[in-house]
Amino acid sequence: MYEIARLLEGIWFQFKQIAPYWASGLIAGSLVSVYLSGKITDKMAKTGSGGFWLVPLCLASVLGIISPLCMYGTVPIIAALGRKNVPQHILASFMVSSILLNPNLFIMTFALGTGIALARLALCFTSGVLAGALVYIFFRGRQLFRFDRFADNQNEKPKKKIFSDLFKAFRITFPYLLFGITLTALFDRYVPPDLISSMFGAKRGLGVLFATTLSIPLYACGGGTIPLINAWMQSGMGAGDAMAFMLAGPAVKINNLSAVKMILGVKNFLIYIAYSLIFAILTGLLMI
Repeated sequence: MYEIARLLEGIWFQFKQIAPYWASGLIAGSLVSVYLSGKITDKMAKTGSGGFWLVPLCLASVLGIISPLCMYGTVPIIAALGRKNVPQHILASFMVSSILLNPNLFIMTFALGTGIALARLALCFTSGVLAGALVYIFFRGRQLFRFDRFADNQNEKPKKKIFSDLFKAFRITFPYLLFGITLTALFDRYVPPDLISSMFGAKRGLGVLFATTLSIPLYACGGGTIPLINAWMQSGMGAGDAMAFMLAGPAVKINNLSAVKMILGVKNFLIYIAYSLIFAILTGLLMI
């Protein structure tokens, strides 16, 4: 009973720390989802029509970060925009940044510190722009996306209501948050801090590779990993290791991979995975 009581005490302590950021993120994400999703889609449909190509790439990456939709919600939008002849390098920029970050997750990252949150924002934006630039350079005259699996009628958009959207966001994110907090409490209780320090602190380059690898099985939901990363950083995990984990995790999360494969095909899907992991590792190494 004593161990259970201590574990519950640790869960409550972790929840109190992360709850304000989680609640703020839920509200911000729902507000964007209800009031701005249509405007984001309309703006994307007009992006890339003329002008210097880097400017619409930047805009597409920003819109991807602002978009609160999960990848299964984003994929049909990308398909619809592709049929409206939005250039595929613009779609790539939007897709990559949308996978990596959203308003909810950005606000929750402030639990790790303002510097980490702003660095994550800048790097997710950069990853989107760079992905679009590479597609622009290497896929001109070649097809990147496949939209044959999607019906042509993407206009049915039921009007969202703020409280129903907020409840839906709560219902989706809370189990993952609780899982992450419980995992963190177990870590604090039973894993010696020296073990984490030895994994991430002694050989920083190996720490980045280890963090990237660890993100593949552990990154089920971005918000749920925040308390775990926070605990690891307090035990010796460096900013570069944490950033590699946060960049690789959403990119290779199983749910996101399934959605991405639907519109990329096998060969381009493997290119996407390689790009995501290389970007995460190089970013982590540069931040050491």
